[in-house]
Amino acid sequence: MLLFERARSEDRRMLEALLWENGMEYADPIEAFMLARQGDDIVGCCRIEDYPYVAMVRPLVVAKAFRRKGVGQLLLEQILPTGKPIVIVARGESAKFYSAFGFSFTSWQVIPVHQTNECTSCPDRAECHPQPMIHRR
Repeated sequence: MLLFERARSEDRRMLEALLWENGMEYADPIEAFMLARQGDDIVGCCRIEDYPYVAMVRPLVVAKAFRRKGVGQLLLEQILPTGKPIVIVARGESAKFYSAFGFSFTSWQVIPVHQTNECTSCPDRAECHPQPMIHRR
């Protein structure tokens, strides 16, 4: 059975490992991460960055063995705020997942500038095919 809870300082090593295995980087504060756990294992994580006009999902990661089992959707349901649009820059292959959850393609202008700059200068951009998406709750 999955358990959803906020990350704690003792989760950092396992959280960093999950992020690294999926090409993502860790960012403080650790308490900003919502975790999906099965037993002692972290099988997914999600973090929201809050901005004046949008909230940004950055990142949503599910361990490979737990994908296509609803873990990502459950994480989003646990953490998404209401009252403002939610944005994400989806890796091309994950755009279908976000579309099924109610996200739609949008313009780069609604994405916070630092994220746009990070994607623009990323050496993996050609492989990643980043797609700005928005969800209005």
